[in-house]
Amino acid sequence: MDRDSRTRNAFRTLSCALVVLALDPGAAFPGAERGAVRPAPPPPKGPAPEAPPPDLQQILAEAQRVQEADVAAWSRYRFSRRAEREDLDDAGEVDGREVLEFMLTPNGDGFDEELVRLDGREPEPGERERHRRAGSFTKHYHTLIEGAGGQEIEGGYSLSLLLHMSSYRYAGRETRGGVDCYRLDFSPGETRPPGSGVAWKVASVMQGSLWITVAGYHLAWAEAETTRRVPIGLLLAKVREVRVSLESGPVGDGVWLPRRIEMLTRARVLIRSIRRRNLYTYSDYSRAVPPA
Repeated sequence: MDRDSRTRNAFRTLSCALVVLALDPGAAFPGAERGAVRPAPPPPKGPAPEAPPPDLQQILAEAQRVQEADVAAWSRYRFSRRAEREDLDDAGEVDGREVLEFMLTPNGDGFDEELVRLDGREPEPGERERHRRAGSFTKHYHTLIEGAGGQEIEGGYSLSLLLHMSSYRYAGRETRGGVDCYRLDFSPGETRPPGSGVAWKVASVMQGSLWITVAGYHLAWAEAETTRRVPIGLLLAKVREVRVSLESGPVGDGVWLPRRIEMLTRARVLIRSIRRRNLYTYSDYSRAVPPA
């Protein structure tokens, strides 16, 4: 048999074998069941079920506890404080401005408040002494420690009050400034505020958001605004609008303290309208008292 004939016979044999395999796989693999059907592939896996939201009341309780500890730790730090006040006319233009820069040092029950700059200039000795005696930050700090609201429209107001409102909603986790946070949205509740004073009245009609750090439960950011007017002092004065924002950051030893607080206020006292912007910035924190 010549070479071409052998090639044709081999090809014919291979073709027959392929036909047999296609019609009856058991002929090639003894023991295999005839007509066996391969199992269907498993269905594709869907997205993993979402984890249940964290317990809102636990977040609030931890944030309240940590906020109290952070405020108490404030008295162990020396820091710079800049208080900028702008009075605005009806068109929103600046009608008057004052900038005070202080160096604050813990001093027993409060702080020694040294005025270092007044409107960009060196203050007079009398001006230094007057502001030191006034102790404006020390008064505000005592308000924070006592958890009171105070009677001043601006100075007595504290963002820590917003951790004690009655209506909150968990709004998920967000990253702000590279920090993983729980976001809590809040709105006015139907119950009476737990405290008294102007600050509590203002806080009780506010809506906004709080950002609580996942690691440590610190109040890192806050934004809030009033939803209605607040009468004060037998209707002789009325707060028409307050908008406030807070930014805090770590200062060491697991403590977070404010970096920036801004407040916009519109009020009316008798026949006089008040529009004011207050900006407080805090910097250069350094340990002044060793930890207990």
